[in-house]
Amino acid sequence: MRAFEDYCWRDILTPDMTLVYSAYERERSVNAGSAVLVIHPDGNLDITAQPGWAKAAQKLVDAARAQGLPIVHSVVPGSDLSVIEPAPNEAICQRASDSAFLLSNLEAILTRARAKGVIICGAPMSGAVRATAVEAKSFGHKTAIAEETIGDEASLLLKVALFDVAHKYADVMSLDEMLPLVRASSK
Repeated sequence: MRAFEDYCWRDILTPDMTLVYSAYERERSVNAGSAVLVIHPDGNLDITAQPGWAKAAQKLVDAARAQGLPIVHSVVPGSDLSVIEPAPNEAICQRASDSAFLLSNLEAILTRARAKGVIICGAPMSGAVRATAVEAKSFGHKTAIAEETIGDEASLLLKVALFDVAHKYADVMSLDEMLPLVRASSK
């Protein structure tokens, strides 16, 4: 696995930041039996930072489907579900705010699915993905994010939000690091 600080935010880190945040370094993993949570962006959102996030997220979703892992789609009115189309057996959770958990039935869906953790992908990283990662930890879920599977409106927003989430709320890794963990997992 890549070094803890060797992700998209590495170019904005100063030596003193690296020292302060070194206390957050830990082994990163994905719980077997985790659900994949796809955060569908509002259709009006202009994803300019990692515009290819959906292609990477589709690889993650395909790997999870092959293992029989639960897939949940979190949507707001105006979400473009054609970006990553839900399969007929996959849950769709209406989201009233940035967090997919707040004022929704997401926790009930994850409980019924007996999810052992949550893997989040989608956009925007600085909004709905970050808020959902914070809430996932609050609900006690082991949470993971593959760096390539998220997007945002601006590069700085993506980097700062992912940096924050990686140090406090979720295990961040590359998609190449995550896919073997997903493929070794089953419900």
